[in-house]
Amino acid sequence: MKNIVIIGVGRAGKTTLSNMIKDKWNEYNLIHSDSIKWGIIRGKDEEPYYRKNIKAQKEWEHGDEFQKTLVEIYKSYVNKDEKGYGILLESGQLEPRYVKELIDKYNVYCICLGHGDLDKQGIIDLCRKNDKEEDWSYGISDEDLDAHAEKWAETNENLKVECPKYGIEYIDTHINREEILNKIMDKLEKEIK
Repeated sequence: MKNIVIIGVGRAGKTTLSNMIKDKWNEYNLIHSDSIKWGIIRGKDEEPYYRKNIKAQKEWEHGDEFQKTLVEIYKSYVNKDEKGYGILLESGQLEPRYVKELIDKYNVYCICLGHGDLDKQGIIDLCRKNDKEEDWSYGISDEDLDAHAEKWAETNENLKVECPKYGIEYIDTHINREEILNKIMDKLEKEIK
C-alpha cells in the first residue's frame, strides 16, 4: 500500500481523516506526531512547562529539530515495513519542505488540511462551535485556545503558500468537513493501491 502523510492545521480534521483511513484499510500503521511530541516532552520532564507556555510549546514543536525527528521516525518505519502494510503519519507540525523528501524518496501520498481563509478569530469560533467533549480543545480556556489559534492561523497561511510549491494539495475543511473528508477517502481509494 502507498504510504500516506497527512499534514495541516490544528482542528482541521487530520485525526478524523487518519482514523477513517485506518478504519477502512486496517493494514496501515498509524503514527500520531502529537504522541511523539508529548512522549519527548514527558521524557524530559517538561510537560508542566509546555502546558503552561503554549507559545513555547508551539515554537518547539514547529522547530527544525522536532520536524527532522518526525521525518527520521517515519523513514525508519517505512524501511522496516517488509510486508507493505503502509505507514500513515498524521502531523500538525510537518512543513511541506520536510514532507517533500518523503514524497520523492518513499513514494508518499501527502494530504494537507487547512482552514481556508479563516483568521485567528474565525478558527476560535469554529472550535467553539464544533468541538465535542471528546476533542482535546473542548472546554480549554479562552487564553489557551487563543494561543493555539494564533499559531494555527499563521501555519494555515504558510501552508496555502508552501503546499503548491511542493506539489501538495491544500484542502480547506472548514465548511462541510464531513463531505470533504468523504471525497478525500474516495480519491484515496484510487491513489493508494
